[in-house]
Amino acid sequence: MKQVTEQTTCRMCQGKDLKPVFSLGSTPLANNFLTKKELNDPETFYPLEVKFCPNCFLLQLGHVVDPDLLFRKYLYVSSTSPVFISHFESYAKDIFERFQLNKKSLIVDIGSNDGILLKPFKDLGAKVLGIDPATDIAEKATKEGLETLSEYFIPKVAEGIGKKYGKADVICANNVFAHTNDLDELTDAVKTLLKPEGVFVIEAPYLLNFLDQNLFDTVYHEHLSYLSLTPMITFFQKHGLTVFDVQRTTSHGGSFRIFVKNNTAKHKVTSYVKAMLTEEKQRGLQKIETYLDFADKIKNNKNDLVRMLNRLKVKGKKIAGYGAPAKGNTLLNYFSIGRDLLDYIVDDSPIKQGLFTPGTHIPVVSSEELKTNPPDYLLILAWNFAEPIMKKLTDFSISGGKFIIPVPIPTIVKRQVTVADSIVEDDLDYIVENIREEAIKLSGKTVLMSGGSGFLGSYFTKIFERLNKSVLPKPCKIISMDNYITGTPKKNFLGDIMDENIEFMYHDVRLPVFIQDSVDYIIHAAGLASPFYYQKFPLETIEAAVTGAKNLLEIARSKKITGFLFFSSSEIYGDPDPKFVPTSEDYAGRVSSVGPRACYDESKRLTETICTVYFQKYGVPTKIVRPFNVYGPGMKPDDYRVIPTFLSRGLAGEDLPVHGNGVQTRTFCYIADAIVGFLKVLLSGKPGSIYNIGNEKPEITMLQLAEIIAKNLN
Repeated sequence: MKQVTEQTTCRMCQGKDLKPVFSLGSTPLANNFLTKKELNDPETFYPLEVKFCPNCFLLQLGHVVDPDLLFRKYLYVSSTSPVFISHFESYAKDIFERFQLNKKSLIVDIGSNDGILLKPFKDLGAKVLGIDPATDIAEKATKEGLETLSEYFIPKVAEGIGKKYGKADVICANNVFAHTNDLDELTDAVKTLLKPEGVFVIEAPYLLNFLDQNLFDTVYHEHLSYLSLTPMITFFQKHGLTVFDVQRTTSHGGSFRIFVKNNTAKHKVTSYVKAMLTEEKQRGLQKIETYLDFADKIKNNKNDLVRMLNRLKVKGKKIAGYGAPAKGNTLLNYFSIGRDLLDYIVDDSPIKQGLFTPGTHIPVVSSEELKTNPPDYLLILAWNFAEPIMKKLTDFSISGGKFIIPVPIPTIVKRQVTVADSIVEDDLDYIVENIREEAIKLSGKTVLMSGGSGFLGSYFTKIFERLNKSVLPKPCKIISMDNYITGTPKKNFLGDIMDENIEFMYHDVRLPVFIQDSVDYIIHAAGLASPFYYQKFPLETIEAAVTGAKNLLEIARSKKITGFLFFSSSEIYGDPDPKFVPTSEDYAGRVSSVGPRACYDESKRLTETICTVYFQKYGVPTKIVRPFNVYGPGMKPDDYRVIPTFLSRGLAGEDLPVHGNGVQTRTFCYIADAIVGFLKVLLSGKPGSIYNIGNEKPEITMLQLAEIIAKNLN
């Protein structure tokens, strides 16, 4: 095979009308770091163009690099990541139990790497065999008792395996299908080896996550296809295969897992397949305009970032990079960011230190360089890990250093360690101590939470992490969903989540939710609580509450859960008559169905009704909480609710916006007290009941609140 070949037909349907949608220019191979001596040698660049097939709707690279150049000397080893080890252990257990495998079952893993999936299958008692073209990695896995053939998986190899080992019960291909050019050949090999009732399981990055999270820098020569379910349905049909189930997972920033069977196999097609196809159609994955719009976002991102870096250099600022991942090299090469803009790049991998980035020739150094030759700004190339990187580099921040996060919108961040960090730690300790007794009910259970990365969701996640670490006999599994409608994806506003039992799912709760595992508790916290945002997104506000609740209640109904907690609001009371302040749960309220806040108020009221119906008709153990003006660390400065608005304006030296004469009164509830109340309701509250969570006193006017904040800010 030539080093690079242009793809003129679709690799799934062989359609000849491929449409270019964006190009990232020509770049070297993303992992081809150079030695100092190699800097003077000619460097090979390969086109990095993405095309769309209007016939089957597959998004794909337009050029194919010889796979031997990419994979024969592959250096990446999966088992260096504890997160991946945990992921594949859970993966193996789910497959083993779901398809009732046993010690006679044969599992074949295509692209098995160092056996990260084979090992847990073997530990469960199954027979295992790996296939991987990386010679050194295959040999190492075999020596460790995980037999691995150093081959590409083609029909001839499949025939040989079948003769020697027998047919396979399960064939897995994790992050392989999207890397393969001849998908027909790979699928023929699967058909050759798979038992009549066998299952082919594919896991790959999901196209919706790619678009939603602006993951353009994951475009490099290894990644030939950007997969969604729609083109795969028709592709497998022509091979006599059927997709019978699909799941979304959190791996690689958002992936999906597809289950494929022979047409004659008995496995039933689940409703999740139709639901995902519907979602993809609603999101426009079948329209070329979707990808042309995405291309515009990339160009805007490039222009904004390069302009920002150039302005800083004109001002005499020193800039360095942090992290040298493969995707960072896609960004650097396409954005033409070289030594003229970045002095060096810090990377923690000793293997990369002392080398130079492919194409842009920026030296890669250790973190010691930050001490001896500190920059003014650090461009975080591993931007999906921006928060842990900034937290790790506290000394750089304290000395005045600033960070640049390059995508989706270039942003300069000055991260400081403040008293709020210690306050949050104290608050988390307080919450745990006050719910310790009830929390035991969470031992070994699974919690599904919408709005998991918002203000309230961040606290819940941090508490679950602490409970797993120090309270629960068996860890609680958390599935945290969020669609990040109000800003850049950030898993938790309070800091890193290191617990492998906590999964993050990029998902819009208004759309069907794909949860294969058992679920014991559901928390529906998704929504836009800020008047600014719910007036900006009125339909989304209504649908997040109402449709989101319906989707989650159906899961609760089918899985017979222990508890369902819905976050309503004190806003459902509207503007209460002063005679009903403080407000009890049985007060009917004084509201307007067409007022400026109606989309929020009425959606909460209707969802309370839906929850009540599901409790009365189906026995779903719903519990409703109505928070009253909860505040505390973790609220965003641009939240637009009164306390963060007053604080952010005051810190900026601006006037505090008090409306009218400021005599409007409110009471506020501190976040730590509120979370204790919410969790007590979830774990010990009476099903079918409603609980107001707030403080009766002190009641304070908005003018008094503004004066207190102004005084404390001088």
